[in-house]
Amino acid sequence: MELEALGGICGDVLDIGCGLGDNSIFLASRGYTVTGLDGSPAAIERARGRAAEAGVTPTFAVADATDLTGYDRRFDTVVDSALYHCLDDDERRAYAASMYRCTRPGARWHLSCFSEDNVNGVIMAGPTGAVPTSNIRDTLTANGWQIDFLGPTTYLANAKAFTTQAAPSDDSPWSDVSGFPPEQQERIRTMGERMATITALLDDDQIHLPMTVVHAHRVD
Repeated sequence: MELEALGGICGDVLDIGCGLGDNSIFLASRGYTVTGLDGSPAAIERARGRAAEAGVTPTFAVADATDLTGYDRRFDTVVDSALYHCLDDDERRAYAASMYRCTRPGARWHLSCFSEDNVNGVIMAGPTGAVPTSNIRDTLTANGWQIDFLGPTTYLANAKAFTTQAAPSDDSPWSDVSGFPPEQQERIRTMGERMATITALLDDDQIHLPMTVVHAHRVD
């Protein structure tokens, strides 16, 4: 909402790793042509239903963010809200190159991911760990992107989504982490335990998570 209000969104928009479609739905409601892509068919199905309920028509599809074949030079703005930190180093490089191929000259990329910072004792691990700023700089600049701003921010989240990592329920996104390597499973478990300890101290289960925000543009 802030990006849109300050003029950071223009042209055809890609909401990459769109999940349940919150950003796609909001931007479509503001009149933008939006495409939301995610690797989860279940998420895309729910995003379509939520968009229909909201009375807007973004385009949703299942896709691999590291290989957007068929989307060449399609977009003017890319919004990544917490996808980058879900990828390993090889996938991040492929992802940055994929974003270059699917965008037009002068395109802007707005990216938010878990940082190595500490906010009031809260640290993030994520499936692949927190992301050093050096990793972001090296990956983006090596794949045709110039960073205009990179700095710390926070992400207001519902802590219940993270405490289920320690005690997953059947409908939890963390109900089965067996597909992750052992060290990643341990990171997820540890983060869930930390969140479970903090939850009792929170108001309305809301917590600020340490994040890095990046604004970059495509170098032609």
